[in-house]
Amino acid sequence: ASSYAKQYLDRERQYLKSALRQVSGPRVLQLGSVIDSDIIADIDFPQLIIADTQIEHTKTSSLVLDPAFLPIREDMVSTIIVPHVLERHELPHQVLREVHRVLTPEGHIILTGFNPISMMGLQRLIFKRAVCPGSYFTANRVSDWLQLLGFEIVASSTFQYSPLINGSRVRKLFNFLNPLGDRWLPMMGGGYMITARKKQVSGSIVGRFEFTRPSVKKSRRKLATASSHSKRTTSINSVSNK
Repeated sequence: ASSYAKQYLDRERQYLKSALRQVSGPRVLQLGSVIDSDIIADIDFPQLIIADTQIEHTKTSSLVLDPAFLPIREDMVSTIIVPHVLERHELPHQVLREVHRVLTPEGHIILTGFNPISMMGLQRLIFKRAVCPGSYFTANRVSDWLQLLGFEIVASSTFQYSPLINGSRVRKLFNFLNPLGDRWLPMMGGGYMITARKKQVSGSIVGRFEFTRPSVKKSRRKLATASSHSKRTTSINSVSNK
């Protein structure tokens, strides 16, 4: 990894490590390889499946697949890690739909992305080598997509408010932006992490329904009252006409 990537992954590490330790389940799926592999290695998952879209990454991945069309049955995976996949895929909505399909009810998705409204978002327009290419989406936009699919947002964090700089001296000059951003500009972080839970759809009925049939006697009584009322109105009108 480049020095720019190491800067960012070091900042992202603490957030991912905290999120991964809070999820549990027998089967974990990781989509993509833009992640600090040491974090995954430190956690002893019962079963971890690492998948990527590029064949050259087969040394670190056990599967090569398209995350928009997962060859996995529905409700099979308890946790899915999606590190910087949406900005590099042509069908980000379809990726999230597939994640929702294969997740078990109450299963978790841990998603990371790059924020276009940030110093890093501005930096990719000036110095593209320092950041990853792709289409960047804000954390609010991705959260809306997840909620529309039936996810519940559990946690959302932003980080890396300073630009990615190669020189250590210049980097130290901009490091003051990180604590300031956490306090004053929380939505301007260059990276974000979202943890969401798939809602469990319950088919149970709360309460008891009572079905009543209309009484025949009441219906006849209403008809009789209506007819007598109409006769009385007719007789009054005839007298008044005379």
